[in-house]
Formats: sequence, structure tokens, C-alpha cells
Amino acid sequence: MKNKIFRALVALAAMAVLVASGLITFLVSQDYFNETKKELAQEARYISMGLESGGNDFLNKIAAENGSNVRITLIDKDGIVLFDNQAEAKTLENHAMRQEIMEAVAVGAGEAERFSDTLDKTTYYYAVRLEDGKILRLARTIDSIYKSVLQMLPIMGGIVIVVAFLASIVARRVTFNLIKPLDQVNLDEPLDNETYDELAPFLTRIAKQKRQLSKNLKKLRGKQEELTIITNNMNEGLVLLNGQQNVLFINESAAKIFGFSAKEVIGRNILTVDRAQEVQDLLQKVSQAGKGEGLYEKDGHFYQLSGSSVNGSGSVILIYDVTEKMTAEKLRREFSANVSHELKTPLQSILGYAEIMKNGLVKDEDKQRFLERIHAEAGNMIELIQNIMELSRLDENKTLDEFEDVDLLKLAQSVTLRLKHKAQTKGVTLNVSGSSACVCGVQSILSEVLYNLVDNSIKYNKDNGKVDVKVQDGSEEVTVSVSDTGIGIGAADRERVFERFYRADKSHSKEIGGTGLGLSIVKHGVLFHKGRVELESEPGVGTTITFVLPKKRQ
Repeated sequence: MKNKIFRALVALAAMAVLVASGLITFLVSQDYFNETKKELAQEARYISMGLESGGNDFLNKIAAENGSNVRITLIDKDGIVLFDNQAEAKTLENHAMRQEIMEAVAVGAGEAERFSDTLDKTTYYYAVRLEDGKILRLARTIDSIYKSVLQMLPIMGGIVIVVAFLASIVARRVTFNLIKPLDQVNLDEPLDNETYDELAPFLTRIAKQKRQLSKNLKKLRGKQEELTIITNNMNEGLVLLNGQQNVLFINESAAKIFGFSAKEVIGRNILTVDRAQEVQDLLQKVSQAGKGEGLYEKDGHFYQLSGSSVNGSGSVILIYDVTEKMTAEKLRREFSANVSHELKTPLQSILGYAEIMKNGLVKDEDKQRFLERIHAEAGNMIELIQNIMELSRLDENKTLDEFEDVDLLKLAQSVTLRLKHKAQTKGVTLNVSGSSACVCGVQSILSEVLYNLVDNSIKYNKDNGKVDVKVQDGSEEVTVSVSDTGIGIGAADRERVFERFYRADKSHSKEIGGTGLGLSIVKHGVLFHKGRVELESEPGVGTTITFVLPKKRQ
């Protein structure tokens, strides 16, 4: 920067000298030329007056006495040269076609500037017409002007060199004084610098920006520390990716799942950390739809992957360990399959014995008691198998029935009508309210969902209690809630009541009956229709189970 300022100042000084010299020379030459024209015009008037009074003798006298560089020529009106004080008149060509002569003949006076073959110089000519028609012409060479300029060139060059030298000294000192304060500026404390006033606004602005940057940096560090503390104490894995799917941040839980330390993963592409197909599918979903989920298995553990786009410039991935849940669900499914397989044969045997006993092959006093017992057990086993098979179909998203428009209000009324007798036996009042609301679903599955909810509300209700079924129609979803005034569900049991074979009230399970699969069928039936289930309960007050279904088929 110093050299640039120095060269600029020197060049500016030299250019200023050259321009000034050229301008002065031009003005001087113009002034000289104008003075020459005036002098020749004045002298032409004097000579013309002398010719009128003295004739050719006056010209001869002038020729004998004239020591100046003015050339005097007398020309006849036909262009013939009659007199010339610097050349033999007879040897000169006709001047009738000369510019200054033609102008003098036409308007009384004329002038021209041209190279003279006779004098071999550039000459200025001035001509006037006399009273007798002759032309008096005076000429002066102007080479002296250009010679003066040429003679001045060495002097001008010397001046330029001297000025450039002096300018370089001054420019170097000015540049040094200008740059030195900038080189010595303390950017850590901008306002403590001693420098020229012109830098004060610049330093003030630097100080203001420095304070703002320090403040912002402090906030960012604080937030980063908070984020680090929170994320490192999370059981769930957290990964932040940029637009190129490179890892910007990963907490210890996620790094442990992938088998690396957090420092090893930062900056790497997530697919170089783990190339599992589940991870690739999740990233593709996030890229296309802005969010996505997937199930990921690694080293015998199951993880739920949940990804979401961040303004299209990156993404966040959360990783939940669902191994226990998946294991429990797997055991439940295996048990259900085994039960349905193992109980078919004994069930047929029990029904066969019941038929034999009905035919009178046992004693009369024992027949009725055994019949009722065997028939009841068989009924429970059949119900168990049916429920298990229904759950299996729901797990596999298989059903023999077609999707159709189902009015949930009418369906709820039909279900309560089927359970009316059971409710009356226990003194429970059934009530259905709301508006007509249609969804696209499988009627048999939705009927089973409602039946199990209302049936449970009757089973676990208090004597002379009530059950309210409410259907609400929304713009895109339908909400159905089943409320009772029963025994309620404790906080410890609320998360598990939808599991297979789980009973919240184990002390009354045998007395009440059932298979323990009712709410599991409810959950899977709702999930089959891409809905969701919510539960609210307070022991001794009652329970409300709500399910929400989309109106259109998903």
C-alpha cells in the first residue's frame, strides 16, 4: 500500500508539471502569434501610406534600410511580382492564386499561413489592396516560435526531473506519515490510539463492531455450552447435518451408537459413519418430504430414527433406543402365534366332549355342571384365538374386507345397541352423542374397535354408572371418545394398557373375564387406519379413551 501511494503522488506531480508546461507554452505561442499578426497589419498600413506618397523610391529606401525579418512584396493586380526585398522579383512566379492575394483583391485584406518554397520556412502572410489596385504583402517566418519551444524542452525536462525528485521526497514523507498510524493501530483497543482526526470515525466504528462481536460471541459460546450440556446428558442420540450431509454436531449417545467418538465424526459425511440402508432411506425421506422416520438395527439393538429438515439447509436426526419395546412386541407376537396354533386342537377336543355330554353319555347330576364349565372355557379360548388372529392380521395390514365410507355415529349406535343388555345387567347407562361423521375405513375393524372400548367401559364401570360415546366431525379428521365412570387406571399402568395380555386390574381379571387383548386390538385397529389413540384416566373417577381417524384413506 505504501508503494502504491508513493508512486501515485510522484506520478501526479510529474503529470502536473508536464500539463502546466504544455499549457504555458501553448498560451505563449498563441500570444506571440497574435502579436505577430498585429505587427504585420500595422506595418502594412505604414508602408501603404509611404507608397502612396513616395512610390517605388520608398520601397527601394525600405529595402536598403530594412534590417528586420519582415519580407515585403508588391504585386500587380494581375498577380505579377513587382517588388520583393528578399528575392529577385523577376524570378518569382505569378501570385494571383495565392490565398491572401485573392482575399485582398476580394475584400481589401487577406492572410494565410503556409510553407514558403522561396524561403524554405513556414511563413505568415498578410496582404492589403492599395488604391491603385496593387497588392502589398508582408510576411514573417514563425519558425522562431517552434524553435523557442524546442529550445525550452531541455529546460522543461530538467524541471520535470527536479520536480519529480522533490515530489518523491515529499511523497515518501507524506506516505510514511499517512501509513504509520495505520500500521501502529491497536485493534484490540481502537479508541486508545493516537492518530490524525480523519481516522477517528473509522476507529470508533471498529470499536463499536468489536464490542458487538464480543457480545455475540459470548452469547454463542453460552448457547453452545448449554447445548453441549443438554445433549450430552440425553439418552437419545442427536445428530446435526449440513446441506451436504456432513456432521456438524453429534452428542455422545449418538456417537456411541455408531461406534465412534464425537471428535472422530465431526466434519465427516454421515454415510461414511454408517452406510446402513435404513440411514440412507431416512436421509432420502428428509430430502424429499422434509421429514421421515425409520427403524434401525445395530448390534442386536433396535433404534427409532426420526429426521427433520432445517429450512432446507440441513437436517436433524434423533435416535431412540426401542430395543425393549421391540423385544416385548416380538415376544407378544410370537406368543400369540404359538397360542393360536397350540390351542386349536384342544379346543376341538373340548367342543367334542361337550357334544358327547350333551348327548347324554354322562350322569345326569354331573352333566349340566360340566357342560357349562367346558362350554365357558371353550368360548373363552375361541375368543382368545379370534382376538389373536385379528391382531395378527392388523400387524400385517391384511384384511379380507374392503375400505368403504363408514358413519362412525351410526356405528357407535349399533355397537351400544349390541351391548345394551350387558349394560343393563350391571345397571350402566349408555349414551351416544355427536354428529354424523364418515371416514374411509374397514367397517368390521372399526366396529371391533368401538365394541372393545364400550365393552371395557361396561366391564370396569361401577354399578349404576354410565358410558358416554361422543363423535365429533372435523374438516380433515373425526374424533371419537368413550368415557366411563369406572374404577380408572393408575399412572403406572397407563403406558402399558395397550400391550397384549396386559391387565391393569389384575385382582378382578378372573372375575370380570376377557382375554387382555381388547385395548391392543383398539390400538392396532386405529393404527391400521393411520390414526392415533389418547388415554386420560383418574383412579376412582373414570377413564376416557379417544381415537382420531383421518377422513380420507391414507
